[in-house]
Amino acid sequence: MKPVWRVLLGIALILIGVLMAAFFGLLLLIADCTQRCQANHEQLIPLALVVVGIAGAVVGVLLLARRLG
Repeated sequence: MKPVWRVLLGIALILIGVLMAAFFGLLLLIADCTQRCQANHEQLIPLALVVVGIAGAVVGVLLLARRLG
């Protein structure tokens, strides 16, 4: 992969990952999840999206550090 594309892709992944993790993390913090909601595990989807956002940011950092690609 050319260095320019690696840098652009790395920056894009970092931005998207951080924004996604922040949005869904804040959504989890302000959500009023009752006991019924917790029993149905309805908070797991936003939690999984936070993890995916963090993973995307990590991949972006690794691309910029030339550890991948």
